[in-house]
Amino acid sequence: PRAAAPARPPPPQPAARTQPYARPARKPASKEMEGTTLKVSESTVPNKLAGAICNVVREAGSGLMPSVLATGPGAINQAIKGIAIARKYLLEESPPIDIVVQPVFEKDMRSGSNVSLVLSKSIPIDCEPTEDDLSAKDRTDCFKLAGAIAGRIRDGGDVALTTKGPVPVLVAVKAIALAQEYTSQENMDVKFAVQFRDLEDPELGNTPSTYLHFAVLVNHD
Repeated sequence: PRAAAPARPPPPQPAARTQPYARPARKPASKEMEGTTLKVSESTVPNKLAGAICNVVREAGSGLMPSVLATGPGAINQAIKGIAIARKYLLEESPPIDIVVQPVFEKDMRSGSNVSLVLSKSIPIDCEPTEDDLSAKDRTDCFKLAGAIAGRIRDGGDVALTTKGPVPVLVAVKAIALAQEYTSQENMDVKFAVQFRDLEDPELGNTPSTYLHFAVLVNHD
């Protein structure tokens, strides 16, 4: 009768069942915030977006960073504000973490406004506004502004621009994306870091006003 004991090999069936259960266990490892996209609308609260960005950046570790998806001037303006706030929070941590942005538009640059703002980590960047900064306004031609940015990049100088308001911010982001296209064959990778700065507004009698300051950054591949 003891010979019946070896007949217990049927347990392999439960082993087969463990395979489906193993898949969920792998998700956390492969997920690592890979492909995380934070969608923004014009009603998004920048501070809440900043909190979400900070959480994803901290959890990402050395994995892929998140992207912020926005369509239209209002949404893009809120997205840029949220990124600027998140950057301020992350720079206050120990050790400090800085984030830079590469804008990728999905459609024709002239008429489209659907952009993915791809974030990546960086060493702390120190760039403050100067009188030489470029600017963007409602009627600024993003192609001409992009040409000015590309020209300064090729000259090897510092490039930055200041602006405020939904349409000017859209123009600025488009111009930086276009500058990337203009310099792509020269093995240049163009990104930006954004922050809030209080500056005198000449259109308001030089009274202080809060601007968004874009520091344009270039890596040579």
